[in-house]
Amino acid sequence: MEENRNRRRVAQLEALLRKSHDECRRLQVQLEESRVQLRELQGRRLECEQLMDRLAASNAEAAELMAELEERNESLRSSNIELARANANAAELMAIVEVREDENQRLTRSLSSANARAAELVAERELELEEKERLNRKLLREVSERRKAERENTALTAQLKVANEELDRLATLDSLTDLLNRRGLSRELDSELHRAARSGGQIGVIFGDFDDFKAMNERFGHSGGDIALKEVGRRMQASLRATDHLARIGGDEFLALLPAVDRETLAVVAGRFHASACREPVRIRDQEVTVTISAAAAILPPDVTSIDSILSLTRNAQKFSKESGKNRVTFV
Repeated sequence: MEENRNRRRVAQLEALLRKSHDECRRLQVQLEESRVQLRELQGRRLECEQLMDRLAASNAEAAELMAELEERNESLRSSNIELARANANAAELMAIVEVREDENQRLTRSLSSANARAAELVAERELELEEKERLNRKLLREVSERRKAERENTALTAQLKVANEELDRLATLDSLTDLLNRRGLSRELDSELHRAARSGGQIGVIFGDFDDFKAMNERFGHSGGDIALKEVGRRMQASLRATDHLARIGGDEFLALLPAVDRETLAVVAGRFHASACREPVRIRDQEVTVTISAAAAILPPDVTSIDSILSLTRNAQKFSKESGKNRVTFV
């Protein structure tokens, strides 16, 4: 009995022991699970601490943002005030715009009318331009023709000027000797008288003609006499100064005009003038003919201002040269 009770106790103890072992294993498993959970909780605690740190940083940033937001709200309030003012101004402007729109509509109607009139004017202008272009083309043709005529006229004017100069030259030159004629010498006398009046200088003259020219014409004919006149005229011209003037004033008569001379210079030039005619014979055809001249020389008084008055002044002295044996110069 005792043994059976012991066996039952042992069996009960073994059952309790197995139950304790099972409970221990279960508790160990729970402990292991608790440790795992603890580690997870510790990890979560770390995450929470990190999150708390982040939250603190976020709160600081939020505080800064709140401060900035407050500033912006203040700025926004100021902006709202300005906006209210702007809206008031906008309302006033809208009223003005409405008035302006009415005015613009009126102006638009006026503009439409003006555009219609402008279109009419443009059409008229185009017609005018076409007419002007036609007239311009016509004008260009006329201008071209006129310029051509002007060029022709210029050329003709130049030719006429040359011809007039030649006519003037011919009108003042002796056709036989190419010396000045009476008209040409009269023109030079006027110029020299004006020059002498300004400078106070004196003018001298030499008047001479051939000795026995009539006999020369009878001997050799007028053509022979012309040869003698041309040659002696050339010699006389060569004997004078560059500023002097020599003219054949008719037949075998020659008159020299000597500006800016005194009596001594007049005597020297008159001597050369006389000697030039008879220094060498003149060859007429195949014969050599001696030619002499009788002359008179004078300084012009203030009242002698024409060719005729010069001839009146010198005629008697020239006549005296003839009567005194010819081939000489007599001074007045």
